[in-house]
Amino acid sequence: MDDHLIGDPLWAVLIPPRLERFRALTRLGDAALTADFTGWNKFVLLAGDRVFLFPREPANVEWFGHELAVYRALAAGGFTLAPQLRGQWRDEDVYPFPFAEVTRLTGTRPADPAALFGSLGAALARIHQVPPPDLPWPRRIARHQRPAYRWLHRALDPATSADAAAGAARRLGRPGCLPRWRSRLAAAAAHGTVLVHGDIHEHQLLAAGGEITGILDWETARVDHPFWDFDLGEWGTGLWRQHRAGFSELWATAWREYAAVRGIDPDPAPLETAFRLRQVLTLLDGGLSDPAVAGTVEEHLAPIC
Repeated sequence: MDDHLIGDPLWAVLIPPRLERFRALTRLGDAALTADFTGWNKFVLLAGDRVFLFPREPANVEWFGHELAVYRALAAGGFTLAPQLRGQWRDEDVYPFPFAEVTRLTGTRPADPAALFGSLGAALARIHQVPPPDLPWPRRIARHQRPAYRWLHRALDPATSADAAAGAARRLGRPGCLPRWRSRLAAAAAHGTVLVHGDIHEHQLLAAGGEITGILDWETARVDHPFWDFDLGEWGTGLWRQHRAGFSELWATAWREYAAVRGIDPDPAPLETAFRLRQVLTLLDGGLSDPAVAGTVEEHLAPIC
């Protein structure tokens, strides 16, 4: 089958009568528009420095409203690396669901974000300093229901951190590692909850001149433990394949810059211990099958035990 588009791609979002109404409503006139279909939950139309967001389907509308509310909170908190809300409409002559305009951020998606980890750590710290909005969380994150993720939630909770450490040592047959793991996870659990992006990966980042200039797609933002924004195990496999041997240093680089901004302990060991143990438990559960991407149990335990 020929995979080339037939017709104007814009018609996948707005058919001509709706597009004409949209141009008039937003005072866009005859400005050139391009469509971005890469988002799983929304379409994006781009016109110069103007960006218009459209939920793909009814199930995305609640997430969309949540994302816009997060943009308002970030702007109120002085965070400048996220899109800022410029306008919001509900006009069924244009689109059956609400749609909005946000600012267009500068920079491009980095081909390899490894060199940006210091900048990323500082940017995450600034997110985590924003007063979190009082918002219901509309999404159930399926992967967080997996056993290894439930373990990590317990490990990052002061009430259950010690039990989680003991459970990991017992399951892995590493009683000698337990004192170290218990101490590091207790330090991790001492961090309070913050506003997190919740889905940081290379395709959400924009950069220029070696610095992060923008972070996209905030529909997964929530109030949670700060470590979840360092969850590099959820990044694209390209990053793992290129830098698997250097992940300890990547975590350390990001955490040191993060800690400097927030004025907290710069030791990256609690962060690395938490995620390496989560990765090992995922491997034991059969949730990761390709060792070229996921690594091995011994590989992940070597830096932390």
